[in-house]
Amino acid sequence: MPSPKVSVIVPVYNCRSTVGATLRSVFEQTLNAELIEVIAVDDGSTDGSGDELEALAESWPGLSVVGQPNSGGPGGPRNTGVDQARGEYLFFLDADDHLGPDALRRLCAMADEQGTDVVIGNYVGVGRGVARFDKNIPHVIVDDPKTNIYGRSLTAHKLFRRDLVQRHGVRFPEGILSGEDKVFTAHALLHSTGVSVVADYDCYYLVERDDGTSIMQSGGAPAEIYYPRAARPLLEQVMSHREPGTLRDRMLVRHFQRDVLHRLDARLLAGPEREAQRTVEEIRILCEEFLTESVLMRMPPRHRVLAHCARHGQNELLKRVIEAAAGPEPVPVKVDKDRAHARYPGFREPAAAVPDACYDLTDRLRIERTITVLGWDGDRLRVSGTAAITRLGGADQVATLLLRSKKSGAEHRVAVQREDDGGFTVDFSPTSIASGTPAADVWDLHLEMSSGRLVKEARLGADRAPEIGTAPPARFVVSKDGAGAAVTPFFTREYGNLSFSTTPGTAGLKRLLAVDEVTWDDGAHLRVRGHLPASADAASHVRLAFGADRRGEGDTRPGRVDTTAGADRVDFTAVLDARALVEGRWDAWLELTVADDTSRMRVPVEEIDPSPPVPCTALGMRRASFYRTNGGNLAVQVVPGSFSALTTSVRRRLRRAQR
Repeated sequence: MPSPKVSVIVPVYNCRSTVGATLRSVFEQTLNAELIEVIAVDDGSTDGSGDELEALAESWPGLSVVGQPNSGGPGGPRNTGVDQARGEYLFFLDADDHLGPDALRRLCAMADEQGTDVVIGNYVGVGRGVARFDKNIPHVIVDDPKTNIYGRSLTAHKLFRRDLVQRHGVRFPEGILSGEDKVFTAHALLHSTGVSVVADYDCYYLVERDDGTSIMQSGGAPAEIYYPRAARPLLEQVMSHREPGTLRDRMLVRHFQRDVLHRLDARLLAGPEREAQRTVEEIRILCEEFLTESVLMRMPPRHRVLAHCARHGQNELLKRVIEAAAGPEPVPVKVDKDRAHARYPGFREPAAAVPDACYDLTDRLRIERTITVLGWDGDRLRVSGTAAITRLGGADQVATLLLRSKKSGAEHRVAVQREDDGGFTVDFSPTSIASGTPAADVWDLHLEMSSGRLVKEARLGADRAPEIGTAPPARFVVSKDGAGAAVTPFFTREYGNLSFSTTPGTAGLKRLLAVDEVTWDDGAHLRVRGHLPASADAASHVRLAFGADRRGEGDTRPGRVDTTAGADRVDFTAVLDARALVEGRWDAWLELTVADDTSRMRVPVEEIDPSPPVPCTALGMRRASFYRTNGGNLAVQVVPGSFSALTTSVRRRLRRAQR
């Protein structure tokens, strides 16, 4: 009998009312049933779950039922299932939960395609919160800081490569009601060579029991069991499998916050005194052994103060901190010189002797900012929105716009108008900022907020109103001293922050000038219509000239340019009398001048279909046609004409004269 693709392991304890629906979700999978092995392990149920499983097995040949005495937690039956599994992959499904119909096919396909050891399917919480993923991740290592796979999800409801589990002896702790799944998953992740995430399909539905009898709803394992058998192994695994440094510290922070200190909350004060004392003592032991200064300072102030109290036996202060954290109002934050502190109980109380560093919040404060208005106001770029340093209150906060050059690191500060409701408005001339920078550059927009001597800085643009879908269009702007540049605002590709590029002088004009149409007018005039995105004021500083050079001969024929300035663009019409052109090839050009900078550019044109022929005009015994060169520029070719063409031309002129 061939080995199955995936072994689904279901630990069962007193789940008679739900296990049928759980198993049905497995046997209704789109993955071929012959590829699925289901191992249901009855862990000494007393509600008839075992009988229910035996009845279900008669209808579903792929279901194997194993019975065993109660082991005191889900780890035992899961290990039994692992020992009996034959599949290439293992999947752990709880008897209260269920799968999306296409879950196993998608998870196995991802693992096969990417060769990953662990695949996470997106979760759906039914009556409870769950970790959700925004996008598929084909392949990532667990140490990748951007995805933070390790920190986001350590439940066992994932697809695991069985070979990984066997080679590294990955097991669930037994005889413990909660936390065992994290030990297994963390151990597997720390040994994995790659992890995948299937985010575009809801694979696993985590269901909260209506009667409140689940393990986690009832408080989890007692402290004397949970901390030695679950919390300690998590810390030991990280210490054993990762070298000292930032990565290991980040993993330890995750475990201290969510797996060690998490029980120091209002439930602790409401529960039995003995359990509270044992919890604090177990936490003290782990803090003494594993909590380094670098890990402590990576945690938020509440966890720092709680850890300090537990480590130093300050139980009364610990209770006060828990009460303050659970209170209806947020713990106040105060600025002292250039530092901010969360004023939990014990702050600068002589008897408590807790270091200020435990309360320090400065490095965790962030600027909350949103852009609501973004656009051109003449030659000035205007940005409006709201901004404030979190938790400090915005009334006395001062804002400054920082414009920072990517090339040189040069920085310009622009005053920001603040409003009482936390709003801000700032406008500036990009060319004034870039003056003195002759080369093209890119400038990033930062917002600096200060409260007293405390200063925070953040990029602008990623958080913006929905109606600001794109950045304002590029335009040519001119400063008061006549310096001009093409300015192109844009949102960065990776994070969506606001920046703008500057291309000074005529190089900027060349970048923005666009040709809209090329035609023959009045039979003998080449007419080029185009535009330049610029304000009327900027247009007054720009001069255009037009003409054509005979290729290889040094012969030049000038034309004329007429311009019309609007609010946001300058329209131009360049005209050249083709009757002045002798036989040969003529390259059309525009001469651009801004301030003291003058340069020529070939006239760029879009593709011109050579068939039918481009428009032409008869010029006596000559014929002229325009075309697009291989370089994409406008050129005119003048060739000898036929006698019939001359006759036709004369007749046309006579008809015009008679009109």
